[in-house]
Amino acid sequence: MEIHDNVKGIIISPIEKIFEPYISSKHANMGTGIGLYMSKVIIEKNFKGSLSVSNENNGAKFSIYLVNF
Repeated sequence: MEIHDNVKGIIISPIEKIFEPYISSKHANMGTGIGLYMSKVIIEKNFKGSLSVSNENNGAKFSIYLVNF
C-alpha cells in the first residue's frame, strides 16, 4: 500500500530519521513525535512487514508492505 501527499514532502534529513522516537517537524506543543515510530514498530514486529518513506515530486510517499497478510 502506498500513501501519497501533495504538500512539500519531508524536510527532516536524513528522511529515515522521522521513524525515530520523539522526532517531529511540529512545534513542541503540537505533538510528541511518537506516532510514526510506533507505526513502524507495530508493522515490523506484529505484521512482519515494513514501513518506508520517500520524497517524490511535490510530496511524501509512505509505503507499507505486509508479508503473508
